[in-house]
Amino acid sequence: MSHVGEHRGAGGVRGVSKGPLIVLVLVALLVAVVFGWFQLRERIDKQADQAAGMCVEGESVLHVTAEPDIAPVVETLAQKFSDTDPVIRDRCVRVEVASAQARAVVGALNADSGEQWDDSVGPRPNLWIPGGSSALTELEQPDVVAGEPHSIAVTPIVLAVPRVVAAALSAEPTGWQDLPALQSTPTSLEDRGLPGWGSLRLALPIGPDSAPTGMAVQAVAAAVAGAPTGPVTPEQLDTASVRTAVATLSRNAPVLEPSDITTSDSLTGMIEHAEDADATVHAVPATEQQIYRTLHDDEFARVDTFLPSGATPVADYPAAILTGSDETQSRAAAQLVEFLGTPDNAQLFADAGFRVPGTTLPTDTPLEFPDLGTPLVPADRPTATDLEHIVTSPIEDRATTILLDESQSMADQEGADTRLGNTTAALAAQIEKTPDTSSLGLWEYSQDLGEDAPYLATVSTGPLGENDRRQALTEALDAAEPATGSWTYSSLAAAYQTAVDNYVPGRTNSILLITDGVDDQEGSTRAELLSAIAEASDESTPVQIDVITIGENQTASTFGAVAERTGGTVRNVDSSDGPALTEAITEFSS
Repeated sequence: MSHVGEHRGAGGVRGVSKGPLIVLVLVALLVAVVFGWFQLRERIDKQADQAAGMCVEGESVLHVTAEPDIAPVVETLAQKFSDTDPVIRDRCVRVEVASAQARAVVGALNADSGEQWDDSVGPRPNLWIPGGSSALTELEQPDVVAGEPHSIAVTPIVLAVPRVVAAALSAEPTGWQDLPALQSTPTSLEDRGLPGWGSLRLALPIGPDSAPTGMAVQAVAAAVAGAPTGPVTPEQLDTASVRTAVATLSRNAPVLEPSDITTSDSLTGMIEHAEDADATVHAVPATEQQIYRTLHDDEFARVDTFLPSGATPVADYPAAILTGSDETQSRAAAQLVEFLGTPDNAQLFADAGFRVPGTTLPTDTPLEFPDLGTPLVPADRPTATDLEHIVTSPIEDRATTILLDESQSMADQEGADTRLGNTTAALAAQIEKTPDTSSLGLWEYSQDLGEDAPYLATVSTGPLGENDRRQALTEALDAAEPATGSWTYSSLAAAYQTAVDNYVPGRTNSILLITDGVDDQEGSTRAELLSAIAEASDESTPVQIDVITIGENQTASTFGAVAERTGGTVRNVDSSDGPALTEAITEFSS
């Protein structure tokens, strides 16, 4: 019995089974996972509820329209801004950027009635970034812009030129006021050490991206007017010196094909022929950034920028928040403008060739980025439009002899002065703003003004800029007095014969007759006048007769026949007192 007991005791105490423990651990883990899942799901649901609560009003799209040259950078930063998931007034904000020329946006805004919008320029913008502040002055309704626009970048308007031309222009002081002479003098570049290059040949493209041309012309006008920083005023524009400079610059500019060619295409063409002295174009006004963006590889070795001295015209890219946006879009636009100006983001503009304070300009180019100096203040819209008109339709060089009636009837009172006083004042004002290169002369007639003649060739016809002719004309008009008699027909025949004999090639040659009455002297008839005109006429030396009649004129049919036979025109004004006479004089002398 004892043996058996000892045998069982030799195995020791029996161990506890592990199976139940494993089950207990697994159950505990399962409970923890389930509990964690409910906690995580609750947290996800809560975050979703919070997110939904932040955008309870849904999505708001901020529409931005930017000038094509800056639009790529704006679009990149707009996406970066959208990626921050901005929420404004319980709306999730998303930014969309469109690219359009300022002139197209201006046209659409001016035509917008609040109900219709020209979709060809993209959606109506909440934020508009044109190339320059001058575009904002074109808006017919100033309240379209909310608040004060903020410039996000700047680039100067410079001249893109072959490097050899840049060196020649830099060899001696050259300001904006020197460009008309460099443009019109056939050997201007040769005189600066470039044999065979002729004149400057500065193109003035007027296509849809013509803002650089307009601002360059304003810089020329401001420099000639002696306005250190601008803007060019209407009074300055009406001076002969300014009109002469702008007209000279335009008349001698290369003829571009097509006539509405863009600045970009003109720039590309100049770059392609930069080493050709006989090229049609030697220089193109463009923004510094546009030139930097356009040039590639070896082109940098052939093309450079040149900034004339004087006030610097600039494209300043104002960010304008437009009215018509809701509160969310307006706030989003303001936040985006602030976002564009942060240091890291502003550097992206600089990397693309724009200038922003506190950033570093590109160093991977031989282009020099000169100091901007003093920016030019843009002219107001009417003045800028007048300057553009001179560029697109420059005042034509003419050779005009004014034939002025000084008969007794010209002493009749009209308004605050006599007919003669009103007429001479209008003529003097026109002479004051006529370019120096235009040729003018003055004949006066009534009776016995000259030796054995009813007329007097007071000032010979010739360029206003020579022999103090402008002053002589002004003094003669100031001294004019009414006399008796009116020998219109014989005076006109004599003036016409003289103009034919002294024909000036390459110009419109004309007689401008200003009269208020009939030929009251016997001995010269309509038939004799027409015969004299026919006899003096020569197809190789055409002289047109333009006539301004004041009040009722019984010889209107005669003047009409004379004008028709010589290619001229007759204008009748009811009174010398008022704008009609001035407008007619301007038409026939420019």
